[in-house]
Amino acid sequence: MICAFCGHEFDEHDGKKGCGGCAGGCHSVHCPRCNYKNPLEPDVIKSIRNLFSKKDGHKGDTQ
Repeated sequence: MICAFCGHEFDEHDGKKGCGGCAGGCHSVHCPRCNYKNPLEPDVIKSIRNLFSKKDGHKGDTQ
């Protein structure tokens, strides 16, 4: 995911979940660089991102 505040790209598992400071429980991922509270990325967005990242990995292949 990409932090909406600082633009740092990080894996959702690397961010801090459940900070304990949010009323009603934290349902966001905090950026490991700036601690900005980002909403969880929907599964459909994750699927699209994974689809494009797989295609980008084969750019240099000419076979």
